[in-house]
Amino acid sequence: MMIDDFEERHLNSFKNDKLIIFLNNVLKMGRLVQGMFYKFKDSYFEKDKNLSNEIIEQDDRLDFLESKLEYDGLTMISANNYTGIYLKASLLGIKLSYIFENMGDLCEENAKINLEILKLPQFVNMVSFEDIFIQSHEMLSISLRLFSDFINLETDKLSKVDIDKKFFEPAKKICAMDIEVNSLLSAYKKHLYKSKESVKTTNLHLNILSNIERFSDFTTNISENIIWALKGVRYKCRGTNLEYFYSLEDDL
Repeated sequence: MMIDDFEERHLNSFKNDKLIIFLNNVLKMGRLVQGMFYKFKDSYFEKDKNLSNEIIEQDDRLDFLESKLEYDGLTMISANNYTGIYLKASLLGIKLSYIFENMGDLCEENAKINLEILKLPQFVNMVSFEDIFIQSHEMLSISLRLFSDFINLETDKLSKVDIDKKFFEPAKKICAMDIEVNSLLSAYKKHLYKSKESVKTTNLHLNILSNIERFSDFTTNISENIIWALKGVRYKCRGTNLEYFYSLEDDL
């Protein structure tokens, strides 16, 4: 189900409304998570205790933002009786704030694990794990660009082909990249299990890498929800593709 003609004509009318401000604040929250991920990458590879502590302190701000944005979104929906694209856009903002909060929690958890690692002898060559960080960050960058494009969407200038190119193709790319992240994690597990590291050290590094994989999974959820808000139909990453999953029309 594509955006109907009425919604298409009126989508741009909320561009100076509280809704667009709300969505941009959610996007800022996503950028904050992106910064936390960057910071953790540096703290992990550079063995920087101070950066890990900064991430832990920063997570409190993220928790506050999630609570505030949820309140703002629900209040806005209730006060304006939103329907159609307005309602989907508002719910998208609430959903993404929840996802971003969970991604921030993973960064905080990894920072705490890193502090534990720094107390131990350093034998693991973490540089060999860099690919999973690069891949995960690229997935987040693509998903944030998708959300920014949704906020600035001018549907009267987009055809179905344009929507597929602007939203579906990047979302499918995220699905394919998530499979690569899973493959990298499997390879890293084999590498660590075969190493001569202590069980404790091995498990700490595996916990970090597993959290990076979960971080990437949340990124697929971001793109899936953006597609839902755009089309009103649920799509899910299935392997390397984005496949139809569910629509309310299926129950009618």
